Amino acid sequence: MASLQAIDGLSECIVRAVQEHIEKTNIEWPFVNNLTRPILRVEAFLEDGDHDLAPRRRSERIASQTLELTELMTPSSSQSPATIVPDSNSEVQTSEQEHTSSVEIVNEHASTALDAESDEARRSGVGGLRIAHFNSIQEDPSEHQRQMQTEDRIFPKRRKVVPQKFDFQPSTLDKLVIGIWEQIHGSISLDPQAIFEQFQVHPVSNSQVVQSNVSSAIVSLNGDLRTLEDNTFSKMNAFCRKVTQASRVCRSIELIVQARWVELFEEQIQIRISSNPDLSASKHRRATFMEACQDFGWSEKELRNKMAIWRGYKEVKDAAGWAALVFAGMGIYRFCKYRVGFDKDAMRRLRSLRPRLEVAADTLHPHWRQLLSIVGEQSVIRYKGHPHDWVIFEDGSDPVSLCSTYTQYDPYFTFEHLEESVIDERAWGCDDPRWVPHSNALARTSNTFICAACGEKQSDDPKLNSCYCFPRLFGCVKRSPPPVQVFRTSDGRNNGLLALTSYERGGAVGEFVGLITKGVRHLDVMDSSTAQASYQIWQGRQGNYTRFINHSCKANAQFQQFNWLDTQRVILVSKGIEAGAEITVDYSDRYWGGLDKKCLCGESCCRYRRDK
Repeated sequence: MASLQAIDGLSECIVRAVQEHIEKTNIEWPFVNNLTRPILRVEAFLEDGDHDLAPRRRSERIASQTLELTELMTPSSSQSPATIVPDSNSEVQTSEQEHTSSVEIVNEHASTALDAESDEARRSGVGGLRIAHFNSIQEDPSEHQRQMQTEDRIFPKRRKVVPQKFDFQPSTLDKLVIGIWEQIHGSISLDPQAIFEQFQVHPVSNSQVVQSNVSSAIVSLNGDLRTLEDNTFSKMNAFCRKVTQASRVCRSIELIVQARWVELFEEQIQIRISSNPDLSASKHRRATFMEACQDFGWSEKELRNKMAIWRGYKEVKDAAGWAALVFAGMGIYRFCKYRVGFDKDAMRRLRSLRPRLEVAADTLHPHWRQLLSIVGEQSVIRYKGHPHDWVIFEDGSDPVSLCSTYTQYDPYFTFEHLEESVIDERAWGCDDPRWVPHSNALARTSNTFICAACGEKQSDDPKLNSCYCFPRLFGCVKRSPPPVQVFRTSDGRNNGLLALTSYERGGAVGEFVGLITKGVRHLDVMDSSTAQASYQIWQGRQGNYTRFINHSCKANAQFQQFNWLDTQRVILVSKGIEAGAEITVDYSDRYWGGLDKKCLCGESCCRYRRDK
């Protein structure tokens, strides 16, 4: 074996690989009790691969090692004399996971000496669970009841998840409804007075010229500047925005007038029938139709095609109300023209959406009903206040005020909606415990803020900001109203939060804001901390819509910490939320620890059902 001295380490490499495999697989050895000192022998031979010559040539052994299996084996549970230590969430785990038992590697030439050792050095086998050698520390789980925590370990990656089953595309009705919600929660302005006062109509000879208070075009067709002004681009932006808003308002007025025309068309037929009952209803309809063709100056085919679409507008209005027409996007034309999915179920769904649409429209666009005065409809606002001051019902029942849903717990309940968190001065004085000093010395000296996640510059000025981790919340021109509504659950969980549009995986739903305090116990509160201090965010009396998010053991969102301008924030991040789904988070084990409360999420993987 002298010629093989160059590969003496081969034996140790082989035995280490076998050892690691045995430790990972945790093999059970049912015959271990028949062996006094179990040893696994591993040998390697060098031989000829030619099967014809191999029997005539001698194989050379190049490696030989043995493994002590005393501490690696896992005997049968029925025959193992080892003591089992119960696993408890409230106890400190034993040191088995921290310290791995060593395995003795024995050389083949020293095996004879090992066999001669006395029986006193032999060790008996133990089970897979190790015996505890210290007293565990018992912690009272009630000390942390109802305290939620962020989970950075399960942050959803922003990559497209491939569905394991067929992914159905949204129907035409779904696209219509989503388009309405996007228009309501968008930046559109539907104040007719503020828009049309920008234009003046003056008669000039036999024509009319529309004049605007905004300066005329500055840039010629070939790109040369006629006048050089610093605010030229800003003026053009304002003018283009006003024209776009006016065009959008005119589109809404067009839908309102066309739907109202269909109603007057049917009323005119009834008037003709009552005045001349001798003629049939079809002849009266024909006469009314021809009168309209003459007034419009259109052919019968042209008016008939337009009437089919306009009648669809009227049916949508009858089911979902005027708000569905005013805030409908371009999808309503396709929906009413091709009438795909235009059935009774669709109308039933639109009827259930009517009060929800009016709540969002009245609270976000208080002047939208002024457009209805054009067709003689009332323009009185039904729902006033904040969009989340009202609790809607999925079955289409009339919304109720938010405070009325909590009077059974607190007759004097009030809730203040916040855009930013408020510091509890009694707990923190003038200090903000969320402040996180930046580790970059250059950033501190230059008075700049660098994002710890992407490494880009942060600023509230959109022109200077380069961090786009959560562009819907930070570094944007203006935060858009979140497309969510507070709704009443039907399974006893009180209120919940409903997503009106979809949220992509990894996108921000909103920021968890409330009262920054400390020392709150036995109340629903968010626990968070920095390297300098631990603090709590309490939403009992003030906060935002994130207060109404329910728990689920299979949540579609989670809380994540994020530093903006050296201030720690708690962000509600989507795991992939579909339009119309309830937004849920996992309150964490710390919240439920020792809490005498039953989880009502209804998931098959529920961890806190507590039926027993």
